[in-house]
Amino acid sequence: MNSFIPIDKEAGISSFGVISALRKILKIRKIGHCGTLDPFATGLLICATGQYTRLLGYLEQLDKTYEAELLLGKQSATGDPEGEIIAEKSPEVDSASWETLRDKVLALSMLPIPQYSAVKIEGKRAYRYAREGHILQMPMREVKILDFELLSITADHRVRYRATVSKGTYIRALSEYIAAELGTVGMTTALRRTAISGFGISRAVTLKALQTDPHQASIMPRELLSHLPSITISDNQERLFLNGNSSETDLPETPTIAVYIEDDTLLGIGKVDAGKLLPTVVISGETQ
Repeated sequence: MNSFIPIDKEAGISSFGVISALRKILKIRKIGHCGTLDPFATGLLICATGQYTRLLGYLEQLDKTYEAELLLGKQSATGDPEGEIIAEKSPEVDSASWETLRDKVLALSMLPIPQYSAVKIEGKRAYRYAREGHILQMPMREVKILDFELLSITADHRVRYRATVSKGTYIRALSEYIAAELGTVGMTTALRRTAISGFGISRAVTLKALQTDPHQASIMPRELLSHLPSITISDNQERLFLNGNSSETDLPETPTIAVYIEDDTLLGIGKVDAGKLLPTVVISGETQ
């Protein structure tokens, strides 16, 4: 079965743990997800089953929106509540720092990759070096902060904010940057992903609810792939596409295009080159 399922992940379970649970609920082995969430984080995790797992790469590039809680004055080794406290500094933030913070965050173009991450350094996961006690000089990664809003600031130095960020942006690193701009240290103590592009958390379902009705939350591919150009093809083109053959088209050249038939069934991903529609990923089988 091919389907997209938006899960509202709870805290305390890994993204792989969600996949493991889905396999038991849906009785399907081939399941994947888009955009890993740390165990302490909650929120939107888009999962795919069957051949739709081959489409997850086209969702990874999408912007993501998070709501985070930043605790000022303490820094952990992991940047979140799961690590030991490695630094403390009494936060004394003046009003001018708050007033200029949004502009500084929106102007960000680079952030360091946290050492406690799955990024490979010389063929080895960075977090493995950290667990072995090896402190690395982590590389910087290009980022875009597309939107930023302070939501609340409490007397016990907890700052809640909302940020929409580009692919590959670590919120733990963003929180540490914000703390540094405020003249102190900090750590992300809560994190919730509320949207992936225009798809919001209100459409997601918990694992518990999915046990009652396993198909209640599946999403049409056209909705998730709305960021891609698309084409609806004829019956003759459908036969050619499914057999891996090209067909004539008057569309302009594009490296990636979602291909549908009239009932909005997704046939796969193609490209348009020199007046030809060429299959890149062909989807077949039952769709839920």
